[in-house]
Amino acid sequence: MRIALTHAYSWPEVRRGAERITQELSRSLAKLGHDVTVLTAGSTPGRSTADGVTTVKMLRRRHFASARRHEKLFSLWLVPRLVAGGFDCIHSFGPYDALAAVRASRIRKTRTVYTNLGLPIREYWEGHWAAPAHTRVAADIDVYGCMSQFALEIFERDYGRKGTLNPGGVNMGEFSPATERVADPTILFSAALGEPRKGGTVLVEAFVRLLGDVPAARLWLSGPGDPKDFIEALPRNVRDHIDVLALGEPKDQAERYGRSWVSALPSKNDSFGLVVIESLACGTPFAASNNAALPELITDGVTGRLCDPDDPHSVADALRGCFDLAQRPETVEKCRSFAARYDWDTQVAPAYARIYAGSDTWITQ
Repeated sequence: MRIALTHAYSWPEVRRGAERITQELSRSLAKLGHDVTVLTAGSTPGRSTADGVTTVKMLRRRHFASARRHEKLFSLWLVPRLVAGGFDCIHSFGPYDALAAVRASRIRKTRTVYTNLGLPIREYWEGHWAAPAHTRVAADIDVYGCMSQFALEIFERDYGRKGTLNPGGVNMGEFSPATERVADPTILFSAALGEPRKGGTVLVEAFVRLLGDVPAARLWLSGPGDPKDFIEALPRNVRDHIDVLALGEPKDQAERYGRSWVSALPSKNDSFGLVVIESLACGTPFAASNNAALPELITDGVTGRLCDPDDPHSVADALRGCFDLAQRPETVEKCRSFAARYDWDTQVAPAYARIYAGSDTWITQ
């Protein structure tokens, strides 16, 4: 098939889940033999080919720095290219580029797929600046995808139509166990440090409690944002056990997962958890909140522990439980086995290809 993936932001200029998914999915689809074009935008426009994928970039203009202006301009740029491309399917990751796909398909019939990377809560979207685009897409797109069963149930409740499961994935070759874990019991928090819903503040409060029982414990903070002011307000004995890691290169993250004892994300309202799958692929158990989609990705007591994201005591208990799991020899394989369900090459990309070809159900081999 000739497949177009569209997203208004490109990896690695922007390092979020959407950009990572676009990169990995396009690469895996090309490995399966499909003709894949990524239509995106960045600071340097042009056309390039790598790993069998053609990438076409629109210039992201500085005076269109706001997301609203940029994404609207991107959608206008997309339409003629989608019409002329002769694509069998267009898969979009933003509401405005999905709207461009719907418009293009009216001119030249093409199957259209949209993956909502967040939660399709009608009340939220009705107050969003992209509301006009999302409303049209929710009604007219051929396939409306959600990243978890939790998100699907919200979409079907709020919009009255059936959606399709569209999860993210993991490169099982890139994300693999380290040769050994660090000596001290270490927690990795890999998320935006300044985003309250990710639970960084609650995690640090739990870590303070944990130090009373596990005085050698350490906390690694890895992600965009600067927690300096928050950390400096902590007692000296706590600060000495916290390391703020440089953002680094994408390839560095797998080693951080593999060498830590546990990854943690006591977040709220997550539609999926790429960091969960990546950590499990590295053989490292995960302390996750019992909120939204994250419980779908954790087998409590086997590949991690679930916790109340509002309760530091509950988070501390989950961390202790994961320390125990990290010391069990069977944990690495159990974590890897679960993550393999989301392997890009063998599971996720083939399932997407079936959806592009006309299936309305997510089925992995």
